[in-house]
Amino acid sequence: MVLDTLMSREHNVALLERYGSLLTEHQRKTLSLHLGSDWSLAEIASRQGVSRSAVHDLIRRSVQALEESERRLGLLAEAERQREEKRLIAAELADLRRRMTRLEARLADV
Repeated sequence: MVLDTLMSREHNVALLERYGSLLTEHQRKTLSLHLGSDWSLAEIASRQGVSRSAVHDLIRRSVQALEESERRLGLLAEAERQREEKRLIAAELADLRRRMTRLEARLADV
């Protein structure tokens, strides 16, 4: 449960970093306080002079807008795909280097 919450929070932070410019300034600031600065809903509500439920609703709608942007554009998914591709290429290169070292050693023994 805690891990799911942490992963969800990290995902929302990544969404905010990638698509935050598509939100209003108010939405960005509120999400930044909640996700980036770890402020509670009550702390944000007090600072903004609104109810806790209003902050909750704003955050929920803002995250939905970010999720919709990702669904349409897929920039986070593409970045993850590229990271995985780089990881696979690096692993293959490391394997080739190990094989080359072994072959060079065999050649030196001949």
